[in-house]
This record gives sequence, structure tokens and C-alpha cells, in this order.
Amino acid sequence: MNFKYLPLLALAAFASVQATAQELTNKIPSHADFVVAINNKAIVEHSSMALLNETLTKLGAFEKTTNNLDFSIKSLEELDVNLDKQAFVYRTNTDSLYYIGVLIPLKANHKVKERMFSQFDVLPMYSGYERRVSKDGKTQVAWNQETLFVLTGDLHRNYFQMKEVADRYGLDLGVYGGGSDSWLYDETLSAADTAVAVEAIATEEVLPDTVNILEEISEATAEAEIAYADTAALISIDWDDDVDTVETDSYDLESDSLYLLSQIREAKNDSLKNKLFGTWLTNDFNHYLDPKNNLGQHKAVKIADQKHLLRLWIPNLDKLYQDALPYDVLKMAYGVDLKNFKYGYEDATFDLIQDQHTLKLNGTVGVDAEMAKIFKTLYNNKINKRFSQYIPENHLAYASMNISTEGYLKQLPALISRWYAPLAGEYADVVTIAATALEIGLDEKSIGKVMKGDHVFFLNDLQKVTKDYVTYEYDDDYNYKEITKTKDEYVPNFLWMFTSQDQRLYKKILEFAVKKQEVSLENGIYKISEQKKLEPIYILFKHDIVFVGSDLEQLTSIEQNRFKASRNMKVKKDMSTNPFNMVVHTNAIPEVVSKLEIPVTAPLQQTLKDLSAYGDVQIKSTHLHKNRFSGEFSVELPKEDKNALQYILKHILKNLDHPIKN
Repeated sequence: MNFKYLPLLALAAFASVQATAQELTNKIPSHADFVVAINNKAIVEHSSMALLNETLTKLGAFEKTTNNLDFSIKSLEELDVNLDKQAFVYRTNTDSLYYIGVLIPLKANHKVKERMFSQFDVLPMYSGYERRVSKDGKTQVAWNQETLFVLTGDLHRNYFQMKEVADRYGLDLGVYGGGSDSWLYDETLSAADTAVAVEAIATEEVLPDTVNILEEISEATAEAEIAYADTAALISIDWDDDVDTVETDSYDLESDSLYLLSQIREAKNDSLKNKLFGTWLTNDFNHYLDPKNNLGQHKAVKIADQKHLLRLWIPNLDKLYQDALPYDVLKMAYGVDLKNFKYGYEDATFDLIQDQHTLKLNGTVGVDAEMAKIFKTLYNNKINKRFSQYIPENHLAYASMNISTEGYLKQLPALISRWYAPLAGEYADVVTIAATALEIGLDEKSIGKVMKGDHVFFLNDLQKVTKDYVTYEYDDDYNYKEITKTKDEYVPNFLWMFTSQDQRLYKKILEFAVKKQEVSLENGIYKISEQKKLEPIYILFKHDIVFVGSDLEQLTSIEQNRFKASRNMKVKKDMSTNPFNMVVHTNAIPEVVSKLEIPVTAPLQQTLKDLSAYGDVQIKSTHLHKNRFSGEFSVELPKEDKNALQYILKHILKNLDHPIKN
């Protein structure tokens, strides 16, 4: 063999693998609302096939799957799914319906035809695909040698509640006639509506392989009409305002009759809508099987990193949010028209990542140019470098936030105009004008000096304090007297610091409180006295930082320049790099719960014990970069197993073997 051709052959092999990987994404329509990518290979490699099979077996997944298949399975290997490739789930959406598409890679020489969908009706082949349709017509499937495609969905019920839509398709929303006191069935209108429905469905393009359902719709409608009319003929319902009482038997009959009429009407509507959806699905299916405009070349859909287990990609976050809101209801109820309401969010990607023993949910969101300009001003703030000198050595949790106060006030009119004014309906212009007037009246630079916008909060170790409490002593005659005793208990203490280059306002307020004897001042530290169940709070001004805390010794050490700062570089990096951080040292939670004497129920005791082996739980966000925000939620799992996924699966198995009893 000539070795000089090896690089060329390797490149060709790689290209063929890439082409195979892209094949499924070529079947995702470009107008999908969202796409979920499942990295089968990474999930199997990080967990092991044996562990997955054991977990799925004990969860009863194979049992449930077997009920829907023509053969029994006991392991993932027996399925026809190619676990070396990624699978995809997507959704498309219109005002009238939504579709859910599922794309599954198949093994070579699979037996889908023999093993699956025997309860589905056979349809003619299309473009090399074998096809089936469910009995109710609401799910269609197709497969070839490499891919299984499932398309299902449903109608948007609210869409068909609109009168013009209901009239178009012959739906009966309930007809009120004969005055306000009598409810009668209108056969003429119902017949007209049925004719409209049949005509509307008949105008749809019907493929040659489509089962003709027009007659079924007509028959179903006719049956509902007959039953409906018969019931209406037997029942005469009138309410007379002059009659104060109604016999119990008559009232029950009328109530039952109304309910029966309603059920018949709903059955008729459901029959029409189900047939309508079945027709639309049949007409659309082939276009979805091989969409001309697809996401085959879109990099965001595919998972390239084997650390990534799952991915959710949303092409337009604003649109997804808008589709989820009941605009018609909001407009009718509150007069708020949000059709054109936009937050300014564009595409978004969310990844579930396993990084050794850490599990992460990572997200990035794009914003439009206008919102990018606003957020750049908000995050144009440098955190106070002196904060790093006051990081406590021991703490249970910490949080930091760095958003420019001056920038926020400057951008307030733009934020209100973009985000909040649309909620005010007809008063939107007034709200925008008020925000502009507020901006003109405020001195952003001066307010920014009072509180710059950078904050750091530390929840320290628990502090032991002596508390007074009242108890009672009884004599032989059950007379009692109050006795005050003391006990030691633990309370959380904190340290909060923020930058203030102009501290006059804070000092004036505290000096006024000192005169009123509500605050005391000693050695440069203000003390807000204990109130009810709250411990005293101390305030210290040093350099350009305001310190607020509940530990007098901690603030005294800061004031006397003997504070011992932590050398934890991660905390310093988090504070300086990210505009928002929150970290909880999870392994400290069991001891905290014990010291605080918090009652723990039996089901939570083992969970609490497990937390002692966990690492940190963290939420963080990054600065805006190329008009994109990034954020991450992460949890460090115990290092008892090979990686995070194995720990989770084994933990599930452990709980299944030893269920916790309530």
C-alpha cells in the first residue's frame, strides 16, 4: 500500500463521517421554534452501557417501551437506535397548530418494519421511505436504512375559540338564541357550519397516498348533528323570571340536559378538529420529511464537544416567549396589546455539560443592537480592587454583583420604553415621558458616587451567641412565675461591602440616628442596636468602601488593619471577571442545619448527609461579548465515581434499591 495516500484517505473518511452527522440536521426545517440535540455517544461513554441498562430496567423504561413494541427488549443494545450518532427533537409552530418532529439514527440492518408500528396503518412508500400513520391520524412515521422520523403534534385550542375561525371550520361554540332566557340548538346554522368545514378541508391539497377523510368528517358531523338535534327536541329549557322557585327534579333534569348538550357539542367539535389536524399533518408530512430550507449547515444545532450531553437551541427567544403568552386573553382582559412587544433577545443555546465530576448548564443568549448598547453601558463598571483585601478565610457562601448605577440611570428611559411601556397599554407614552423626565431630573454621576453599583456579600461561619429566654416554674398549686434563663445558640453572620465615593449621605443619616439614641458610635464603628430577633448590625466606613456586617470583631479587624484575607484566587477571579456570581459551599450545609437545630424529616436526612461530599454550587454570568450574554449553573458532585454522570446514575439506583419511606 502506498502510505502517501493515507492522509487523503483519512480526510475522505472524516468527510464521510461529517456528512453522516449532518444528514439528520438536513431534515430539521429552518423555521423550527427550538431544537434539542441528544449526544447519544457521549452519554453512553460517560456512563457505561451496563449502568444505563441497569438504571433503565429498574425505572421500568424497557417495560413501558415493550408495551408499545411488537417485541420485548431488555437492554439498549436490542433497540435499533444507532447510539454512536446524535438524535434530534424539534418543534414548529403556527397560529393554528404545532408539530413535534423526532429524528432518530438507526443501526445498519435494523428491523423497524418487523418490530415497530404494527398498530399503525400502512401508507405508500415515499422517496425510499416506508411510512405508517396512527389510527387517530395524529402521528405519522417514516424510515429508511439510516433514519427514523416521527411527526406528531396538536392544534392550538385557543385559536379555534375565535368566532371567525370556528365559523370557517364549522365548529359550534354554543349558540344563544330565542332571547336571553332560553338556549336553543340552531340546526340551520349547524348545517351551514358543517358545509363550511367540508369545503375548507376539501380545498386543502391532498396527496395521492392520503386516506380520504372527507366522508368520515361528514359522517361524524352528521351523527353528532342527529344526536344533538334529538336531544334538543326532547328537552325544552326555559327560565321564567317571575318564578322564584324551581322543583328539584326539574332543576336536576335541566342541569343534566345542559351537560349532555355540552358534551355532544364538544364531541362534534373534537371530531372535526381531529380530522382537520389529520388532514394538515398528512399534507405537510412529506415536506417535513425532506425540507428544502433546513438547518443542515447551521453549526449551533450540532454538538461537537464530547463533554456536551444535551443541547437546546432556540433561534428566536423573543418569538418563543411571545408564542407562549395568551395575547388575545391579555388584550381582552387588560387592554394590553403585546403582539409587537420584544425584549430584544435573539438566538439562545443551552448545553448540559459534564466536566469530570462537575455538571454544568451553560447558556448563551444574543441580543439585538439596541439592547447591546444598553447593556454595555450597564456593565461598563470596574469592581473595586480593594474588595479582594477583605475576603473572609471561612465563609459558607458569597455573592457579587457589578452593575453601574450611573449607567443604569442613563439607560432607564430606553429600558422602560423597550421593556415596560408596552405593559402600560394606552399609557405607554406617558410612562416613557415620565422616565425621560426622571432622567433629566437626576444627576447620574452624583448618585453613582453615592453607590457605584459593585457589591460583594459573604455569609460567614455561624456565630455562637447567648440568648435570653423566658420559661415558667409551677408550684404545687399550679401557680407559676416567669423565670429568665440564658442559652447558647448559633446565628449566621454576614459581611457586605460596596463602593461609595461620596459617603456624606450615609454618615448624616447615622449621625442623626445617634442623636436619637437608636444608633451608637464606638471606635469608628456604628452599631444599630438589636431589634426583636435580629442581632446588632455594624457599619464601618473605610477608604471608599462601606462595610455592613453582624460580626463586630470582623469589622474591628478591618478598621484596625489586622484583617486576615483569604488567598482563594477563585473568589478574586469570580469577582473581577463576572458581573454576577453566587456560590454556595454545599458541603457545609449539613453542619449548618445541625447547629441551627433545623428539624429535618426522615426523607431528607440521607440527602442532607450526601451533601457533605459535594463541592460548590455556582451561578455566574459573563460580560457582554459580541452582542451575546453567557451564564452558567454548575454543581460539583462527589468524587466517588468515575465522573458526574456515573454518580447520578448510581445514586438513582441506590434510591431505587432502598426507597425512602415517608
